[in-house]
Amino acid sequence: MLMGEDNDRIVRFPFSRMPLGGREPPRELGATPMTRAFGSGRMNAHGHWCSRCRGIWFSSFGEVECPKCGNRHG
Repeated sequence: MLMGEDNDRIVRFPFSRMPLGGREPPRELGATPMTRAFGSGRMNAHGHWCSRCRGIWFSSFGEVECPKCGNRHG
């Protein structure tokens, strides 16, 4: 299920542990520096939720830290 016409790149998962809220669509926070440095791109990256930034960031590795704010707790 897509979250609206303007933000058709983010897919809402019904089994997500963190509710996204209904007011604003989640922000795209980008990839981590390691993912960008090794050029793996988003094809193999996993999305992670950051509750502080209210957005989704991407990593191809086992990273757990938001690239924008450093949050490590989802």
